[in-house]
Amino acid sequence: MKGINRSKLINFFVILAVILLLIFFNLRGLLVAPKDIVFFVANPFLKLFGALDKGIFGTWNFFVALKDLNIENANLKNENAALLNEVTNLKESARENESLRQQLGVAGIKNQKLVMAEVAGYNPVLGQYFLIDKGRNDGLYINMAVVAAGDFFVGRVVEVNDNFSKALLISDSNSSVNTITMESRVAGVVKGNHGLGIVMEMIPIDAQIKIGETVLTSGLNDGIPKDLIVGKITDIVKKENEIFQSATVVPFVDFKSLEQVFVLIR
Repeated sequence: MKGINRSKLINFFVILAVILLLIFFNLRGLLVAPKDIVFFVANPFLKLFGALDKGIFGTWNFFVALKDLNIENANLKNENAALLNEVTNLKESARENESLRQQLGVAGIKNQKLVMAEVAGYNPVLGQYFLIDKGRNDGLYINMAVVAAGDFFVGRVVEVNDNFSKALLISDSNSSVNTITMESRVAGVVKGNHGLGIVMEMIPIDAQIKIGETVLTSGLNDGIPKDLIVGKITDIVKKENEIFQSATVVPFVDFKSLEQVFVLIR
């Protein structure tokens, strides 16, 4: 046991002596050449290890940066989609508000309750009618007037279900509404011409109507108030030995492009 302790003590003093000698030689400048040799030998290995470290670290940074870019790109796409949806909703709300604003400024229906409805379907092949997304649960009944923005009369409700309804266009051959011309105040009946347009009939042969006159509803039909705009006279037809004349009327509304309508609630 004493031999082991003595050996450790000798080793300690030997190492201490070597350290002291190295310090002494270094202070005297005697270790410059050995240090240069060691550096010269170790330098290639140090450069190799440094290059490997940079390469590994650089590759890692590249993948980390690529991952961050993918995440950022996905976030930007989500933000763009959200912004596009918001812009679309704002435009749609602006369009609906504009339609309501136009309706509220019309004298003929300002005292009536309006129900705005979306046009859900239109098929001229099966008949001059369209479906709307409002029904009995919204207060709709048969024969209620249907108008477009601007107080333009487009038809009437002919079938009502709980959540949707069917509206007949004035261009259908089964449609008939009492009307009057705006300026000459001549009464007549506007009928559909088999989907090809509308005609004002039952006009007295001696009545003085003019091309370009606006035709309005007269209010004599149940559920259809007066002064709704039907269209404009573009042609007048008179025949000999007839007691009535007729006039071609062109609506101000393109029925095929309707997206929203208003039902006048009694």
